[in-house]
Amino acid sequence: MNCDHTAQIDIRKLPKEARPLPDVIHFQGERILTTWTDMHFGGRRQWFLCPSCDRRCAVIYRIGGGPLWGCRICMDGRYASEHKSPQDRRFQKAFKIRKRLGQTEKNLLLPFPDRPRHMHRRTYDRIRAEAKALELEIGLRGLACIQRCSVEEIEEKLAEGKLHEVRVID
Repeated sequence: MNCDHTAQIDIRKLPKEARPLPDVIHFQGERILTTWTDMHFGGRRQWFLCPSCDRRCAVIYRIGGGPLWGCRICMDGRYASEHKSPQDRRFQKAFKIRKRLGQTEKNLLLPFPDRPRHMHRRTYDRIRAEAKALELEIGLRGLACIQRCSVEEIEEKLAEGKLHEVRVID
């Protein structure tokens, strides 16, 4: 089950008028319990109790059209990002950094975005260094995949100045 595309109720996103919820909710033919925990600096937080395992959770999910509700663990739910390859997650992270700096296109070949007007220079420099390191890793891994060798071998050839020895295999 993909949690991002399944019917769900998130107790944190309910309108303020609907909170606090009663201790017992009868919803779509199922009895859902709630519980409370104390916060460190005062106040209390309300949680759902999973109808299947009594685990405390903020979000409950429904599988199919039936009345069965449960937590992500009971429903064997996965987030969309868990189905992506490590390289796809690196690309997603790189695009997210560029988007934060104002770039709208998902293209790592474009020039790096300029510093946004109200961002501290030190913050921009830190973000840029992180992005450049990530983009270098993406490039090295891509080149290593094409060459059918390890990233370490590509890094050695770059360090030795023997980049011309890197050959493209058909």
